[in-house]
Parts: sequence; C-alpha cells; structure tokens
Amino acid sequence: MDLISKLEKRFGSWAIPHLALYIIGIQAIGVVLLLTNTADRNGLILYGSGVLHEGEWWRLLSFLMYPATTSPIFLFFVFYIFYMIGNALERQWGTFRFNLFILTGYFLTVAMAFINPGVVITNTYFLGSVFLAFATLFPNIEFRLFFVLPVKVKWLGWLTAAMYLLALFSSSKGSVVLIGNKLCILAAFTTYLLFFGKGFLRSLKAGQRRKAFVAEQVAASEQPRHVCKVCGITDKSDDQMDFRYCSTCGDCFCEKHISDHKH
Repeated sequence: MDLISKLEKRFGSWAIPHLALYIIGIQAIGVVLLLTNTADRNGLILYGSGVLHEGEWWRLLSFLMYPATTSPIFLFFVFYIFYMIGNALERQWGTFRFNLFILTGYFLTVAMAFINPGVVITNTYFLGSVFLAFATLFPNIEFRLFFVLPVKVKWLGWLTAAMYLLALFSSSKGSVVLIGNKLCILAAFTTYLLFFGKGFLRSLKAGQRRKAFVAEQVAASEQPRHVCKVCGITDKSDDQMDFRYCSTCGDCFCEKHISDHKH
C-alpha cells in the first residue's frame, strides 16, 4: 500500500466531492469583486510580506479568487473546461486523491510566497498543473482549437510544459512578477512530479528493459544456428548448405564433412 492509499484510508472521509466546482465558485466571487470595484488585483494576489508584516492573512485565500479573465464569454469557457478537467480527474483518481493533488499544489504555491516574501504569487501555474495532470491521464482526448482544429490534449500538455520551462529559465531581471512566476512554476512542477514521477520512472525502466530485450533478440537472431566444426561454414555464411550432427560426438558438420570427420 503506497503513502496516498494509507492517507486515504485514514483521512478519506474528509475529502470534498466536486472540489473543482468550489474552486470555480471562489473565482466567481473574485470576478464579482473585480467587476464591482470592491477589490482590485493588488488586493487579491498573494504577497508573503503582506501576510508576515501586514497581517493580511486573507491573501492566503484571496489569491485563489483572481480569475484568468473577466470577459464573460472567455470566462464561461475557462470555467467549463476546468470543471470538465476536474471532474475527469476526480472520476479517475477518486475524490481524496484529487483533493490531495489540489491541496499539495496550493500549499507548495503558498510556501513559495514565504521563500521570497517580496514577490507576486498567483494561481495561474498552480491551476495549470491540473491541466498537465489531465493531459497525462487522458492524452488522446481531443480539444477543438478555435472550435475547428482538432488537437489531442497530450500535445497541448507538451506545449504548456514547454511554455512553463521557457518562463522558468527566462531572464527575470529582478521583476517581482517574473520571479514570482518562476517560484509558482517550480511549485506546479513539484506537485506534478510528486504524483506522476514514480510512474515516469517505472515507464523509463520498463522501456530500458524492453530495449535490452529487443537488442538481445536481434543479437541472437544474428548468431548462426549451425557451425561446421571442420571448415567453420555457418548457415549465415551459406544459407543453402545442409548441416548434420554426429550421433557419436554430437558435433555439427556441413554436408561435405559429415562423412569424413574423425573422432
């Protein structure tokens, strides 16, 4: 029994069903706050310094409220896709494991805010790791880009990962936003690897074993089955030659030497 299974056995009853819907609800509150000017971006995002020095503990939750967009049309599709992805992961993993994935990403992202309290921490990459998990578990599901072009989700997952890596290794030049993005990307990748790294290692080892087995089979197929003890001719060097085995000594001889060999 692995660690997650042990945790589920003990804390499974605490899991929240349809957690994706609650996250959407939290972001919907953020949209209302922004559209009504009740709050602004700086009021929602997470600063570790704000929590530590200003006592703004509400930022630990409010940064989840910041939406990817406030456009009603795009917001509908963002919420719909996240709900679909979240439900698919919850069905595949079970409620507890999906909850644990979300909570792990949340706590690692929050931890980054305290590693460098002066940077800006958002939910973009934290929620993006959910899409990476979906692309890994359901690689052949197709999305239609611009409602026309069918693209398998695994390619979108690779594209997302490539963009994250590009942002991770790009120059930040002291920008608190870009440095914060790098920390958030590290948290997202760490969350992903905690849940999928073991599987990747197993797949890598299985691939290496399969490659070694194929190499052994190829090497074995290239070896001659019959080698004349007298002249050394083989079934590989002359595929028309007939070979016989001596009933007395058991050695192999070509048809030219089977009758005149000496024991």
